Amino acid sequence: VAPDLKEFGLRVGGHVANPLSLSVDELRAKFEPVSCVALNQCSGNSRGLFEPQIPGSQWGHGAMGNARWTGVRLRDLLDAAKLRAGAVDVTMRGLDKPPMPGTPPFVKALGVEHARDGEVMVAYEMNGAPLPLLNGFPLRLVTPGWYATYWVKSLSDIEVLAAPFDGF
Repeated sequence: VAPDLKEFGLRVGGHVANPLSLSVDELRAKFEPVSCVALNQCSGNSRGLFEPQIPGSQWGHGAMGNARWTGVRLRDLLDAAKLRAGAVDVTMRGLDKPPMPGTPPFVKALGVEHARDGEVMVAYEMNGAPLPLLNGFPLRLVTPGWYATYWVKSLSDIEVLAAPFDGF
C-alpha cells in the first residue's frame, strides 16, 4: 500500500542541530533538484549461476536496471539539518517493517564523507515521473556505484550518528 503523501514526511535527525521533517513537496520546493543516470544492481545478480550454489534468491542475469533519477542531494539535506561536530555515520531506513516481532529493522549506513559526496541523492522521480511503488515510492536513496542494498526504498528516516553504526 502506497503511503499517503499528505501524511508522509522524511525525517532527518540524530546528531544534528536542526532536525527536519519534510514532505515530498517541500523537498521539491526548498532544495535544488539534481538528476543522474545510474545503474541499480542487486548484489545477488547471477547468483543462481554460481558453482557451488550459494544461499539466497537464485537470480539469473538481469537483476539490475538503469534509469534517470531526479531528487535532492543527501548532502543538501544534511547541511540543512546542520551536522554536529563528531558526526560519523548516516543511517537510512524505509517504511518497511520487520516480518516478525523481535526482528530488528533493516537499516543501511554510510560514512558521513560518502553521504556528503554530492552523488548520493534522495530521489522522488525515475525517468521523469514520480517513483513507482515497486521502485521505492515516494522517496528512494540513490547511491551510484553501490549495490542495491544501499538504495533504500520508501525512504522515511535519515539519522546522523556520533558513533559507528553497529545495528542489523
